[in-house]
Amino acid sequence: MNTGYEWAMTVVGDLLDGFGIDPLATVLGLLALGYGQPVQVLLQAQWSDFDLQAGVWWVGSEALPLTAPFVVLLERYWRWCAGRSDRLFVGRSGGSLGKAEANARVRELLREFFNLSDLITMTARVCPDLCAAEWRAERLREYAEKGATAEQVEALEREFNGRLRSLVEGLHSALCVAAVMVERGFTR
Repeated sequence: MNTGYEWAMTVVGDLLDGFGIDPLATVLGLLALGYGQPVQVLLQAQWSDFDLQAGVWWVGSEALPLTAPFVVLLERYWRWCAGRSDRLFVGRSGGSLGKAEANARVRELLREFFNLSDLITMTARVCPDLCAAEWRAERLREYAEKGATAEQVEALEREFNGRLRSLVEGLHSALCVAAVMVERGFTR
C-alpha cells in the first residue's frame, strides 16, 4: 500500500471503527469524504434518494454513482436503522439532525481532528466533478440548443456519467475505502 495514503486509511479506518459506537456518524463522515456534497445535502438525504441495486444516489436530478464499498456500507446501515425513518440521518432527539450535532458526532469519531466541512473540502479539491452537476446540465442544454438530436444528447450524458463513475471509483480507490473495509470486516 502506498504510504502517501496513510492519512486516508487512518480517516476511513477511524470512521469505520466507530460504526459500533455511532453508525450514523460513520456513514455521514464517509459520505462526506467519499462524495463531497454540501453538509445540507447530506443532512437532508433520504433512503428514497438511493438505489442500492443500481448503485446510484440521486442528489436532485444528478445521479451520483455508488461504488461497491459504499453500497455495502449503506446496506449495513440500512439494517441498523431499518424502519426508523426515510431520512438517513436523524438526530438523537428523533428530529432532524442539525449541523452542529452532525459535526460533533463525526469529530468525536475522528478524535477531534476533522469535521464534515473539512472532509467535504478535501474531496471537492481532489474531485471537483462531484460538485459540477449544474455545469453538466448546462453543457447538455447547450448541446441540445445547438441542434443535437435526443440520441446525441443522451450519448453525451452517458459519457459524462461514465466519466463521473470512473472519477468516483478512482477517488474511492485512492481513499483506500475498499481495502480498509475488508481489513475491518465490512463485507456483505
